[in-house]
Amino acid sequence: MPKKQRSLNQVKEDISVRVLREKLPQEWVVHSYGADYGIDCVVELFDFIDDERKVAETLGENFFVQLKSSDCIEYSSRKAYARGNVAKGGLAENKDDYVEIEVAKFQLDMSDILTIQSMGIAIPVLLVLVDTNSERAFFICINDYIDKVLIPEDPNYASKGSKTIYIPTANEILDEEDALVALRAYGKRSKMYGAFSLFNYQLKEIWRIQGKAAAPHIVPLEQAVDMIKAFVNIALRQDVWSGHEFWKPMEWSHDELRNLREKLDRGVKPEDHHQFLTYCSDYIWHRLTNLSNMYEELVREWFMPTYLAMLASYPPRVDGDSTEQKT
Repeated sequence: MPKKQRSLNQVKEDISVRVLREKLPQEWVVHSYGADYGIDCVVELFDFIDDERKVAETLGENFFVQLKSSDCIEYSSRKAYARGNVAKGGLAENKDDYVEIEVAKFQLDMSDILTIQSMGIAIPVLLVLVDTNSERAFFICINDYIDKVLIPEDPNYASKGSKTIYIPTANEILDEEDALVALRAYGKRSKMYGAFSLFNYQLKEIWRIQGKAAAPHIVPLEQAVDMIKAFVNIALRQDVWSGHEFWKPMEWSHDELRNLREKLDRGVKPEDHHQFLTYCSDYIWHRLTNLSNMYEELVREWFMPTYLAMLASYPPRVDGDSTEQKT
């Protein structure tokens, strides 16, 4: 009877798990997901809460990981053309304006792609590709890749057995704060979508008391102000405001909500009733609800192998950088 044996694939899998754990912050936790149904693990984000960095507390944030490894990854460059917003229509590219992006290529089975697509976009699934020779690890958010790259470029993708995924080598997982920006943003995504839904609900209710909705609910000034106070406090309680120093619109809306709370604490005069409500709906909540639009058009394209992503996802390029813009 033969002794227990290990295949090369099992060895590579062990290497990929080890590399991922080593590349992530030590306080983050990698939870194994059990049998392979397209998801290999869940990464839970923690932050240290003491100066000595001995105690870490969960942020209530996580992302799924599909972990792949290879000792023969093909590295190449990909032309990414300037294009229109693919969330609003078909692919329209300007072939005279493009960037060259250094990428790692990986052939992903269609069953994996369709499984991830069926999960929706609120919980991000990251394909993490580990080069077992160099022990470098690269990521791409497959949920976003499907909508922003795969479908626009190949609407009939689902009929294929697999698709080549192009992962920018700039998306390298490193335990450095600048390199962790993307992973932190993905971890917070489900909270963001919850907040977007809440802001939209609040705006609709403000419209109702202004008489702008199909089912208006006009109330006295005192009751209207109390409702706005409740909305502000509820909005500020959402755990979405920290950790977004890289996306200024979140900081702006956070500051505006805090300023509005101070204004409410000082009181609203009866003669300012109409103007106050207009300020809330047309300025504060207009900008809050517009966060979801910007998230769809801009944030979900961050770190993709696209023209816009190269302009918006990374620090400014320096001389010698391999990503060049062509016009």
